[in-house]
Amino acid sequence: MASTVIAAGIFTVIVGLATGQGLQEAIDRKVATFHGEVQLRGYQQVLSSDAEALFLSPEDIQRIESQPSFAGGQWFSASFKAGMASANDQMLGAQLMGFDAMPPRITEQLVDGRLPIWPSNEVLISTEIARQLQLAVDSSFEVYFSRDPSSLPTLRYYTVAGLYETGLQEWDATMMFCHERQIQKINRWEPDQHQAWVYYGDHSISAAESATLREILPLDWDVYRPRQDFPQLYQWLDLFDTNTWILGIILTLVAAFNSAVVVFIRVIERRKALAILRTMGLSSNRLTSSMLALFSRSIIFGVIAGNSLALLILWAQSTWGFLPLDAETYYVNQVPVSWNWPGFLAANLLIFIAVLGTSILPAKILSKFHPSQVLRMQ
Repeated sequence: MASTVIAAGIFTVIVGLATGQGLQEAIDRKVATFHGEVQLRGYQQVLSSDAEALFLSPEDIQRIESQPSFAGGQWFSASFKAGMASANDQMLGAQLMGFDAMPPRITEQLVDGRLPIWPSNEVLISTEIARQLQLAVDSSFEVYFSRDPSSLPTLRYYTVAGLYETGLQEWDATMMFCHERQIQKINRWEPDQHQAWVYYGDHSISAAESATLREILPLDWDVYRPRQDFPQLYQWLDLFDTNTWILGIILTLVAAFNSAVVVFIRVIERRKALAILRTMGLSSNRLTSSMLALFSRSIIFGVIAGNSLALLILWAQSTWGFLPLDAETYYVNQVPVSWNWPGFLAANLLIFIAVLGTSILPAKILSKFHPSQVLRMQ
């Protein structure tokens, strides 16, 4: 019984850590497809297509790109523009995101057609937008933009070069990617005026790295991470860690309690042999060590079984993805796995220490019995 509970506790904590962190990393990477690991925008400027254009000098850009923390990625200038897309008697609110060049993270999401050749009016749209507007690769559509409430909307025509799909329904339903110069012309901006600089790299940017970057920016610029722009999403993701640890602590307490009960039962079962050993001069400390050694097989078996089963299930999931998820709710279509080895080790140590600690107490108490009383009862 003790081995089973110990194995179940370790299995649950390891699987919970791996899948919880895996889901966080998968969603974080998907969000970064549209947001980047970090954005540079105007000071206290929300993520909006109405933001004013700002200017960075070549010296500022060189200082930003030379930061060691950002050496493994690439910076892109970006601008945003909201409009109303129309095609085949259908209309849809759209958000154009313009880049000076197509980031590789976005090109990875291509599912049909080809990448746009810029500078041109070619755009990359989602499969969801194509479905709603009944568009296909190489087809054209029009978008209406508003520059001034007192003037008529501005009309622009675009050609669909390719289709992308990320699984993030909120973004896929509205986001189109175009060349940044298209947005700059609509807003009558110069080529060196941008709403944002977006960084795509191989790792998430920490708060300390953001603070270091903020120190070298002009006063009217600031640093924004996805966690700052989408706080509710990341609060929801943080709940996975909390739930995993709460469940792990509960199972650890259950395992520790059952371990204490098993030690107590085993000592009672062997009380005659232990009483004889006491009469032969075995000390209380040696007797406690003997009882723990007797119970150690259950601990070792539980640890090995829990780890083996958990790692086997995680390996199978990462290889075949047999556990599906609702993409509309979790943003991914299968349970992702993250091999968090430090977390796995911490879970094993936590459960091992808890089980061992609760086993020592009953063993210590029962080692104080009087051999004469036990033998008289026999």
